[in-house]
Amino acid sequence: MRINIEIGDIEAFIELTETNSFAKAAINLNLSQPALSRRIQKLEQELGTKLFDRTTRKVQLSYSGRNFYERARSIIEEVFKEEER
Repeated sequence: MRINIEIGDIEAFIELTETNSFAKAAINLNLSQPALSRRIQKLEQELGTKLFDRTTRKVQLSYSGRNFYERARSIIEEVFKEEER
């Protein structure tokens, strides 16, 4: 099974994790809130798990999201290291 994840999806996940706000994360990423939401939904679909528990007022990492967070940070760090070379 092949997983199709884009770096932008991972960046969106990290930003949403660190801000706990779709509005703030969208602004920081220069995306609309619907575009950010689509990125997160796509990532969840590709990984086959919910990364966030959402209510109308709050977003927080799910158990799977907490497990994925450190991995996601490592992926982004490696990508940017490669780009610097």
